[in-house]
Amino acid sequence: MYDFHAALGQYIVYRNLIQLTATEYTLYLAIDDVVYKEFFQRKSVQVVTQENQLLLIVIEMETEEIRQWIN
Repeated sequence: MYDFHAALGQYIVYRNLIQLTATEYTLYLAIDDVVYKEFFQRKSVQVVTQENQLLLIVIEMETEEIRQWIN
């Protein structure tokens, strides 16, 4: 949960700065597919993700392949 809290805070700050300085870019938070399955499926985490409009890229780390884009 601590890592999620830190990542969420960084994401919000970076997203706000990008909106001010480089509006043509869209910020995504890249996460491991295992973390997505085991942590991001929790109802509480989903609520926080939706409330803060997190955009996610789910990556399979062993093959370094993008598995899912979540808007």
